[in-house]
Amino acid sequence: MPSWRSWAIVGIVAILFMPVIGVITSYGVLFEQLERQLGGGAAVTGWIGSVTYGLLCLASPLSTPLFLRFGHRKVALCGVVLCSASLLTTSFVPHIAYMFVTYSLLYGLGANFVFNSSINLVGAHFQHKYRSLACCLASTGFAFGTLVMNPVTEAILSAVGLRNTYRILAAMLLVNGVLCCSTFVPPPDGNSDTTSDDSQHHNHEGRTLAKPSDTEHITATEKLMGQKNNTPEFEGQTSSVTNSTSTKEGKENKKSHFQGVFRRNVWTNPGFLLWILANVVLSLSLLFPFFHLVKYMTTLGIPEKRGVIVASVAGFAELAGRVLCGVLGDNLPFPMAYLFPAAALIMAVDTFSCLLITTFTGMIIYALVIGLCTAVISCLVYVVNSELFGLENVDSTWPFSIGSQGLGGVIGPVIAGAIYDRTGAYSTLFYVGGGLLSLSSALLLVAIWLRNAMPLTEVTSSDSGHLSENIVIGDDRYNTPLITEKVTTV
Repeated sequence: MPSWRSWAIVGIVAILFMPVIGVITSYGVLFEQLERQLGGGAAVTGWIGSVTYGLLCLASPLSTPLFLRFGHRKVALCGVVLCSASLLTTSFVPHIAYMFVTYSLLYGLGANFVFNSSINLVGAHFQHKYRSLACCLASTGFAFGTLVMNPVTEAILSAVGLRNTYRILAAMLLVNGVLCCSTFVPPPDGNSDTTSDDSQHHNHEGRTLAKPSDTEHITATEKLMGQKNNTPEFEGQTSSVTNSTSTKEGKENKKSHFQGVFRRNVWTNPGFLLWILANVVLSLSLLFPFFHLVKYMTTLGIPEKRGVIVASVAGFAELAGRVLCGVLGDNLPFPMAYLFPAAALIMAVDTFSCLLITTFTGMIIYALVIGLCTAVISCLVYVVNSELFGLENVDSTWPFSIGSQGLGGVIGPVIAGAIYDRTGAYSTLFYVGGGLLSLSSALLLVAIWLRNAMPLTEVTSSDSGHLSENIVIGDDRYNTPLITEKVTTV
């Protein structure tokens, strides 16, 4: 049973996410002032925001080996400092072109360091039961950040202007981030079956759990979590299996943090490759309905102010969907992986239906459905990735699962803008978006089928192997004879 400290981490991570993610999602509030004061066109200004969002996910293959090597807390703190420094330096730039470095690059990397290390820490605290609930509740910081930071940023901008707004946001983010990250602790004994290195002053880099008879199943993840001293990694194991004390081995362990993320058996697995492609297509089309939503509604005779209300409804629906996924996710009578193609298909139907909607009430219903389905796609990525490819492979699969969504997030707005510029019709935009959502639903189903046929079989565990055999219903899904998962010292 998770301790109160584990649940506290969930709340702290949600609070940490609010300003970090909120700054990204409130970029539109500053859009007009950036164009006016820094001399950028709409295309360049839009690209700056898109690249930032993309790096939030795309930089995961970089941040994952870093928190494996240095710990979740240090990497998250580094991310907070990068984000704050990014906003501060952006407040001094003379031209918008500099923002590709000061904002897109620095803030995107910093936000990823915060997001990736924090969500993985939550996953380490909840390796068994309540994993869905914990991850979804932590991710509510995304939705709350959007709802809170948009009006806050607008109020600050109106009061002090663009440059001082960035400086105030930098200070707010730094104070909140340092306070939150300073509370990060490793999982307690009762939850993850590992010993808190910080509390017992060991110098362990990480631990895993396995039966004494399972030494032959040590995974690549376990190997890359080498020790800094002679303390055994597995209780009951012989010192010849666990000790890693030589200088040569120490250097190899540092390199293996990066090598362990890029594993050949993962990138030659057809199910994983198709899963990555499906996520790119899915995230590419996720932004299609939203890109010109408010402007599209004005062509229907719906006032712009009501269009903003519809966008807000979608935000509230996403927040409710994240909570709902957390509450119901661990109690579904079927594997959560199937929620992805189902949500994509529902969104496709909803997107096509939007072309027939001409009233404000109809657009509200459209926004509710889109918001709920977006919540499924965005907050269950970590959980579904672990379910499909196993906890023992999470370090080499999760960074690319979330990174593929970031890639689609960068390209999506560009494609949407190009389609509209070429056709001048919003209907084409929705047809393409609905078609891509339908395609992603089919690709996701095939990816799951391929994963069942050719699983990642480096290690046998309850989270790897055939989906229909190993992902079971009810409490039995947590009876794991062998659990191999990272718990990094912070």
